[in-house]
Amino acid sequence: MEELKAEALRECAAQFARIDAVSLKNTEKVLAAYKEARVSAFHFAGTSGYGYNDPGREKLDEVFARVFKAEKAVVRPHFVSGTHALATVLCALLETGDMLVSLVGAPYDTMQGVIGYARDSRNSLKKKGVLYREVPLRDNTYDLQAIRKIVLKERPKMVLLQRSRGYSTRPSLRIEDIREILAVVKEVSPETICFVDNCYGEFAAGEEPIEAGAHIIAGSLIKNPGGGIAPTGGYIAGRADLVEKAADYLTAPGLGDELGSYASGYRLFFQGFFMAPHVTAQAIKGAVFAAA
Repeated sequence: MEELKAEALRECAAQFARIDAVSLKNTEKVLAAYKEARVSAFHFAGTSGYGYNDPGREKLDEVFARVFKAEKAVVRPHFVSGTHALATVLCALLETGDMLVSLVGAPYDTMQGVIGYARDSRNSLKKKGVLYREVPLRDNTYDLQAIRKIVLKERPKMVLLQRSRGYSTRPSLRIEDIREILAVVKEVSPETICFVDNCYGEFAAGEEPIEAGAHIIAGSLIKNPGGGIAPTGGYIAGRADLVEKAADYLTAPGLGDELGSYASGYRLFFQGFFMAPHVTAQAIKGAVFAAA
């Protein structure tokens, strides 16, 4: 067994080096964001009541926005899952008659109930009058020609890209793939909102989807950006006007991101986000080693 382990580690050495380089780059980004935002122990304290001017909440929003290269971010323990964060964006930005197009086949199972076409549910987008189409995969990967054709024909209000493979057998999307797909969307329909489901993708590469052309992203703190330390929550980040609309849907119109206390404090969220690049890299290395 030890011989097999040693052989596998030798085979993985080059990939491990690339993974470590990405981890170092991302750790430097997070550290720089903490320094620029002047994060201190003061921001770890919890608050109660309405949470107006909660310094920890506001600082957490700031560091996420800095790291993900977003104009604005909303990071909240009140998101119960990544699906909740994603659904908040969809429900906030899509209205009756708008078209949503999933560019890489059917989305993750829990999103089926949110959209309502493959599996209907109360208050789904379908019941709200939102139209929906999917671009089928070709040879188990994205089909640029089909994406161009559907986006050009439908001129959708929003396109959805799920970065992770989920339960599908297709490969997860690399940043290069996201950049290539969104370039086509923007070429044929510049007004379309490009939304990326970033769950399981944070810190897996040296860039994030906003740097590849996404207008808005969302994900879960229970996954990569929580570093295995954050106890709950999710985030939305991207163009300020879009994030503000999503924040209104999370709380109430006119309240947006100005409210929301958290009595337990924010230390675990700051600590988890700081550790996230390293923890994500170790998870990827574990998968590479297991596959060797």
